[in-house]
Parts: sequence; C-alpha cells; structure tokens
Amino acid sequence: MNESAIQAMPPALLVEIETLRDQRDLYRSLLLSELTALASFMAHALETVERIRAALRLSTRDAGAFRGKIERLQNELSGLMDAMIGLHLPSIASRVSSAQETLRPIGLRQDISGNDLLPAMVTLEELCSHLLIAADCAAVHLPPADEDNAADELEAVQQRAQPKFVAALQQLSDRFAIEQGKRVALVTMGLEDIPEPWISTLFDLLGQLLRNSIEHGIEAPALRTERAKPDMGTLVVEFIDRGPQGFDLNMQDDGAGLDGERIAEVAVRLGLLSAEAAANIDPARLASVIFQPGVTTSKIAGRRGLGLQIVRDHVQRLGGRLQVAAKRGQFTRYRISFPALSDTGLGAQLPA
Repeated sequence: MNESAIQAMPPALLVEIETLRDQRDLYRSLLLSELTALASFMAHALETVERIRAALRLSTRDAGAFRGKIERLQNELSGLMDAMIGLHLPSIASRVSSAQETLRPIGLRQDISGNDLLPAMVTLEELCSHLLIAADCAAVHLPPADEDNAADELEAVQQRAQPKFVAALQQLSDRFAIEQGKRVALVTMGLEDIPEPWISTLFDLLGQLLRNSIEHGIEAPALRTERAKPDMGTLVVEFIDRGPQGFDLNMQDDGAGLDGERIAEVAVRLGLLSAEAAANIDPARLASVIFQPGVTTSKIAGRRGLGLQIVRDHVQRLGGRLQVAAKRGQFTRYRISFPALSDTGLGAQLPA
C-alpha cells in the first residue's frame, strides 16, 4: 500500500498504523542492543517510570513547590539519558529529549502554576508508556538470570499503572474526540487506587465529565492555534487515596473554561435564577448551576443537559462533595472529595 493511500485512511486507523511502525522500530533497536547493558537500562527505566509518576502526583500549591517538582522530573530525565549511553534506542531517546524540551521553558518562567505543567504531563506519560512497552519487548531477549526478575518488575508496574479502567477511559476519550473533530491527550494518575466497589460508578461519572470537557471545554485544533495553544488539548484525571481522610478525584482540562454568560442565560430561561440574580451572582455560585437538571450550553437541538446532573447524583450517592473552578480561555477543574469507605456505608452496596 502506497503512502497516499495510507494518508486517505480514517484518523483512528492512521494512529494505529503509526503506533505499529513505532513499535516495529523500537523492537528492531532492542534486538540490536547488547543484552547485559539493555537489561541494566530496563531495570533503571522501570524504576524511573515509578519515580516520574510519583513526582507528578506530588501535591504542589505554590511556585516554589512547582519548581521543585520540575527540577525533580528534569533530574529523572537526565538520569535516563545517562543510562542509555552505549545503547542505540532512538524511539526512547527522542521521547526523553521531547520531555526535556517541554519542561525546560516551564522551569524558566517567573510564575509557575499547575496549568503550566499540563503539556509536559502528556509528554511524560507518553514516555512512561513507551518505556513499559520497551521493557515488555526487551524481557523476551534478556539474559536468563535477569529475565524472571525483569518480567516480575514489569508485571508489578503494569498492574499498578495500566489497569483496564484506564484503557477503557482512553477509548472513551478517543471516541469523543473523533466525534467532535478534536485532538485530545488524556493523562491519568492513581486510578489503580480506586476502590473495587466504586469502579462502575466512577467510570460512569468520569465518562460524563470527559464528554463534557471534550464537547464544551477543549477547543477545535484551529481555534486553539489561534489562541496560541497547542492544537492538542489536555485532560488530566487524578485519583488520590488519602487513607482515613478519604479520597480525592480531580479532573482538569486546558480548554476554554466556562461560558458564564451562556450559563446565566440558560439558568434564567429555565427559571433557576431571576435575571437580576443572574447578573449579580458570584462566579463560583454560577458554576454550580451547570449541575442542575436541564442545564446545557449546547446549541444543538435535543440536548437534555443531564450529563453533569448524573455526575452530581453519583457524587452525592458516595457521600462526596463536588467543586468546579474555571478561568475563561484557560481551564476548567473539577474537584471531588469522597469520605473513606468505612464512613460511607455504601461500599458493599455499589456494583463492582
């Protein structure tokens, strides 16, 4: 099949072809590597994946903490480059370099916030996923003495980092993005810690949030380019187990934020707010209106506006609290806090 025929294929199929080509090139480079050096590098790579993901999950609330996180990530990337000396692994090296290039300008900024790190999180997660694939491929060719240990390490990492839950969310995100003609990168952290009884409920909840962010939040590639944003939008989903303090579920996109004027207009039309109240309402209070039944900013006829009501109902069912914050043209962030399982009395009742 010639290149022009390939380019005429649907976008989803093009992505699959590019992925297969990339994996072919990776496998070829692994076959040509010296086995002892390769085994040593893969052991280091698996540990690095764990440390990078741990660093990304660190709670940071000020510019100094963000700068420290970036320095820690830069050190991990430098360590990976050093560990590759003597090995020819171009697909890994290019991803490490890309991650370094993404982090470098962020570290030079005077003021740093969590939103600044979103593009880098996409690049870093892509690197981590590629390293796990490389380790899986390399395990077949490692010396016998190291093969079992490497395979065990890989299996342990994958069990923690790549549950079926994440794969299903990725499929949803890809499907919604294709439907809307948008490019979206999904980054997930900590979803392996979701309690088993909550998986079905939280998958439904996150599915509603993903659809809402991709349809209403993240802009089309051409519009993002006009606004000096990367043409690919970013969605970050994070689940944090706080032990006796309960759980946090956060989702953030780097899209257009909430359209306050449109939300107020809809709220007045539905009788949720008077015109006077809508004109003077606090932005945080106005944001909460989007979780009311029938509220939708979509101008497509037939939209019922029930997606975020479903999110609210799931959160209430689990005894949680839901907050939304947004900045016009920059981001929308959902923060959901859940009590510990022992405090909800719902764990045994929810479907697995």
